[in-house]
Amino acid sequence: MTKRLTAIDREALERAIAIDRQRDCATRKQIDDKLEREPWREVAEFAVYGCQCTALHLKPWQPPPCWAEIDDQDNEAGPISGHRAAAELLRRLLAAGLSRYEPDPVKALDRVERAA
Repeated sequence: MTKRLTAIDREALERAIAIDRQRDCATRKQIDDKLEREPWREVAEFAVYGCQCTALHLKPWQPPPCWAEIDDQDNEAGPISGHRAAAELLRRLLAAGLSRYEPDPVKALDRVERAA
């Protein structure tokens, strides 16, 4: 069952689409084509995945916080798997009143901390 989006989630996903569309011409076309034939939420989650992986400099095997669960632990590969780090970042985002779908989680947390 798909979790219902909050207004905060939807706004973060909208920003992710906008950011991803600005990356380059090929990505803009890819997002636009996907928006024509796929549900908006699937396209938005695709875009935020790319944004978070880029912003966090993740390795291909490391999950971004948008894929994490709060209680995730590292697998047999250890800390290099990135599961625990993604879960920790997700916990920080949610505790700050932000969305798991923040396109740049670290910048979003910095912005909240500076405002506090």
